[in-house]
Amino acid sequence: MIQISIILENLKEAIIGESTAKAKYNLFAIRADEEGLVEIARLFMAISYAEEIHVKNHVKAYEKISDNTIEIEELVKIDEVELQKKVRDTRSNLIQAIAGETYEFRKMYKSFMKNAKKLNTYLAEFSFNLARNAENIHRKLYIDYLKMLDDNRMRENENIYVCEICGNVEIGKLPSSCSICDHDQKFFKKMEN
Repeated sequence: MIQISIILENLKEAIIGESTAKAKYNLFAIRADEEGLVEIARLFMAISYAEEIHVKNHVKAYEKISDNTIEIEELVKIDEVELQKKVRDTRSNLIQAIAGETYEFRKMYKSFMKNAKKLNTYLAEFSFNLARNAENIHRKLYIDYLKMLDDNRMRENENIYVCEICGNVEIGKLPSSCSICDHDQKFFKKMEN
């Protein structure tokens, strides 16, 4: 029998994971920029911002379900030195990002959603589902950018938009509504070049 404490632990694990991904993608963006891969740096920054949105959604769900506040600074302890050790060349960083997003989409969030559904904890299930669907899009974008890097053809100055509700990332044209959460285009933030 799954207890509500399991759901709260799943939310905490998601908060830690997304916070770590956010910090790691910021470092990956710096490395891509150093390598002159500005468009990949922009993608890493956009997805880093999207991970922050997932954190906010999970925190809201945790606080509503538990009726307690959560101190992110106390929960999330990122070892900057260890994180810096994971930074490689941009191609390797893209592969690392694909692996992380794939794990979150295929394993982590799928399991968390199953637990939340068993307990009819709709708010947690909803937060996990939004993040899971966005992670799949992030994964696909990283794969696309890796292929472009390998083919030595990069996009140039394409607009990148992030849905501030679910963390969906869109490249090119601003959509009329979010393909994940169906919110209007006014909820998208254009990432600066």
